[in-house]
Amino acid sequence: MTGDRSRPATPDDVLDAIEALTRSNEQLRAQVSRLESVVRGRPPRQVPAPVMRPPHTAPPRTAAPPYTARPVFPAPGAPAPPAGPGPYRPGWPSPQMPQPAAPIQQSGGARPRRPITGPTVIAVAGVVVLLAGVVMLLVLAAQHGYFGPSARVIGCALLAVGLIAVAAVVHRRQPDNSGALALAGAGLAAGYLDVTAMTWLLDVPVRPAMVVAGLVAVAGLVLARWWNSQIVAVIAAVGALVLVPAVSGGDLLTAAAFLVLLTLVTAPASWRDGWYVLLGCRILPTVLTLVVLVTVAGDGDPRAPKLRLAAALLAALGFIDHWALPPMCRALGRARGRSGTAADRDSSPTASTLNAHALTISVLALPLWAAALVAPTAWAAILGLPLALVAAVHWRLARTPTMVACCTVITAMGSSAVPVAALDGPTRMLSLALLGIVFAVLHRLAGQLPALVIAAALAVIGLLSAVLHLGGPDVGLTVGTAVTYCVTGLAQLSLVVLVLLLLGGALAGREGVLDPDAMRSGWVVAAVAAGCLLLQYPVMSACLALSEATEFPSDGEVAGRGVTTLLLALVVTVLLLRSRGSDRASAVRRTSGYVLMGIILVKLCLYDLVVLHGVIRVVAFIGVGLLMLGLATAYSRSLRPGPDRDR
Repeated sequence: MTGDRSRPATPDDVLDAIEALTRSNEQLRAQVSRLESVVRGRPPRQVPAPVMRPPHTAPPRTAAPPYTARPVFPAPGAPAPPAGPGPYRPGWPSPQMPQPAAPIQQSGGARPRRPITGPTVIAVAGVVVLLAGVVMLLVLAAQHGYFGPSARVIGCALLAVGLIAVAAVVHRRQPDNSGALALAGAGLAAGYLDVTAMTWLLDVPVRPAMVVAGLVAVAGLVLARWWNSQIVAVIAAVGALVLVPAVSGGDLLTAAAFLVLLTLVTAPASWRDGWYVLLGCRILPTVLTLVVLVTVAGDGDPRAPKLRLAAALLAALGFIDHWALPPMCRALGRARGRSGTAADRDSSPTASTLNAHALTISVLALPLWAAALVAPTAWAAILGLPLALVAAVHWRLARTPTMVACCTVITAMGSSAVPVAALDGPTRMLSLALLGIVFAVLHRLAGQLPALVIAAALAVIGLLSAVLHLGGPDVGLTVGTAVTYCVTGLAQLSLVVLVLLLLGGALAGREGVLDPDAMRSGWVVAAVAAGCLLLQYPVMSACLALSEATEFPSDGEVAGRGVTTLLLALVVTVLLLRSRGSDRASAVRRTSGYVLMGIILVKLCLYDLVVLHGVIRVVAFIGVGLLMLGLATAYSRSLRPGPDRDR
């Protein structure tokens, strides 16, 4: 009641105001009831209409403006109430609570990893004991003549079938029973070992036996994927691969054939995401066994060509698996998607699966690399060069950093096999040093860390070889031999220095390094010190070659030692001239340069003064003195105070 009044308020005016407040209160209660029903998921309760008194006829007056209730907005995400004020009435749709989203179904991958429990440990131990008994049945019983060959083979076959049958019954009743999974894996391994033993117990030809063994491996693969259990495949693969050499009757070719067969046939089992344990278990036993076999088999062994063929098949398996993994994963996803979700039909290998399979490529190439190292020159070229070429092509086509790194490693393996097998002495070390320089340059251009690791490994080999010849080559070498020694020493020195510089740059570029320049300077000093340590061997070799060519062989060794001292002083002088700054990095180089120059002076005064003689000793002392005077002059000029400096 605003504005000017023509008369004072009467009791009727007060009653009208109370009725307006009552109506607005009822509207507010109805809206609150609707909001509560939305939250609780129940229909709103009806608010009884208030009992109103008959309208009162008042004398004409200026009426107050009606009261308007404040609008009430629903909570975010709640359905809007019906338009217009008033309580809930029949016919309105009852508010519904929002339904929770359906749980996301995982694609047909591996089950979540289950914790290792006591029954699991007991089951694995039981598998080990059981398979040991199978080996005793097939091998030790034959040595003592307890049973006939047919009885042993049939008994082992019945044991394998019985284990799988019991596992199927238990798994049908309790799918998560660890004992059932272990029984199935042990039965499959026993069956594979039984087929392998048939080749020498019953004189079954190897090829038909390999066909039967392949069928057993495929059956195990199907069972593991049907039960979606990696442990079944792991137990079967490890048990068979580890014990195949024991039941092959001492025949290396038979053992290698069944090992490679099982590794090839079980490749599809590791295409499932998360089955990384199976991926390693089906590869490592075969690789290690084959490396030993190709290393033990000499060049004259008639089994060597077939072992090299098996090694080549393993190396090819890695590259084939890399290209087959994406399409096969999509094909398996489409097969699951016929009864699954759209995500199953569009499944692709994860990044972890791609990286895990890429890592196996370098492991699978180890037997072929070992075969090339111990083979003659022609075989080394036949085995090593194609391996390096294929890896280089894949290095160009690879899309993941892990694949690029593995291809870099395999390229180094194939490239190093030929010089190691074909060369010896200084020429072998020269080829390895040049190969290391190539990979160091590759790291410098492409930034590949594996290339730097390979270069560092070859640099360590070169450093160990050079340390053994710190005193210099023997006197009386021919010109050609001395030149070879000189080039080999320079290549090893260059590789060691280059690797140290690249390591300093790589470590200084990491995050969290407080002073990258100081760290880089420390590695520069290390490179200079290593170069000074390895400089005498190539210099003396060059002086010996020059003295032999000029028919002054008696002065070659002395001249080499004198020239080495001059070159050492020159290198340290250049280091000090590059260290005239006032920052910490320059201080590191300068302090180290002072120490190195002091060592050179000690060598000059205590060693060269006795060993050198004649003109060479005079030239060494004068040359070192001139270098130090020039260094002092340059430092004095750089430290001269300028017009804007007080000190």
